[in-house]
Amino acid sequence: MKNYIQTVLDLPQMVNQKYLKLGVNESIDSFDSETGVRCYVATIYQLVALAVVVSMEYHIIEAAMDYFQSSAGGLNKVLSVLTILVLLVSAFPMAQIIRKRGDSMKAKHSSMIEFVFSDFIKTNIRLLGEIVAIAALAGAVNLTISFVTDHDLFAGGNTGMDLLAPLAPIGAFPIKLLSGLLGIVGVGEVGSSLNEITAYRINTGGAAFGDDFSWNATDLMVVLGSYLNVMIGLGMMYISLSIYSYTYGIIVSIIKWVSNPFLPLLIKNK
Repeated sequence: MKNYIQTVLDLPQMVNQKYLKLGVNESIDSFDSETGVRCYVATIYQLVALAVVVSMEYHIIEAAMDYFQSSAGGLNKVLSVLTILVLLVSAFPMAQIIRKRGDSMKAKHSSMIEFVFSDFIKTNIRLLGEIVAIAALAGAVNLTISFVTDHDLFAGGNTGMDLLAPLAPIGAFPIKLLSGLLGIVGVGEVGSSLNEITAYRINTGGAAFGDDFSWNATDLMVVLGSYLNVMIGLGMMYISLSIYSYTYGIIVSIIKWVSNPFLPLLIKNK
């Protein structure tokens, strides 16, 4: 009876070794917790880049088809072909940025703690800033086309960038981390002010094109503001990177000191 029970217990192992022979066990056993993680993370980012292109192209085309079936004017629909093309093309530099940032993490050689809390977070802060900048630039170009033609054209709607939504909290993480640390020492107002500064953007929602080929200074300032928002976004992204790098350095220094405390006391013998 004992032999029968043992045979049943050994059944998964026998099937795996004699029949499946997939090499899954060997792959798991040989997985490198440092270089292996980086390699797989880079592959994941390549898959995300491909998924972003497919998702964006699909959603933009779907939204464009709905727009062409709407009650918009004939000239608006014809001119909207230009703005649709701009949005379709913008998906490819976004995908290239995602792939490039994923490959950059593969090239690093540090500990897993530094990889997770330094390399990974910093890379994604930069990635999100660059993605937002490309999207803002595409919007600015389309706003320019609308201004020049003086027509309300297709603006995109759902562009299919929802796949990047899980990374959004990382973009706000540096300010939240610094605000938390400043709150501990009693100067939380400084963190709140920094949050407001880094979140600042020029309001570009006031443009109204009347289809009468009559341009005005207000709409022109809105167009210029949309390009300034691209530069402001990139600038704030680098500020967030600097804030996180500085805060991360402080935390690492504190942890090192706690693990090996050292008091620089000078004792003189008189």
